[in-house]
Amino acid sequence: MELNSIEDVNALDEYQKLKQIERIEKQLHRLSYVPAIFCAGMIIWIFVFTWLAASWTAMYLLPVAIAISSVGYSNVQRTDLLKQLFRLKYGA
Repeated sequence: MELNSIEDVNALDEYQKLKQIERIEKQLHRLSYVPAIFCAGMIIWIFVFTWLAASWTAMYLLPVAIAISSVGYSNVQRTDLLKQLFRLKYGA
């Protein structure tokens, strides 16, 4: 692609900015599923172990801790992506 004028450069810059906004919005959409997936997984996991009448030990708390940390980390990522999106859209 050949850039012949300042308008071409500005158009290319705007196009790249729109593509980056689209990527960020797609990542935000994917991260919005993480809490629901972990919630469903934990419900199934608890149901299976309760149904099997397995004795609850401290080791069974490990998946709960992993789920909590994963959801927390995804929320941090979503916050960072929202900050980037705000900067791109509104130039702050």
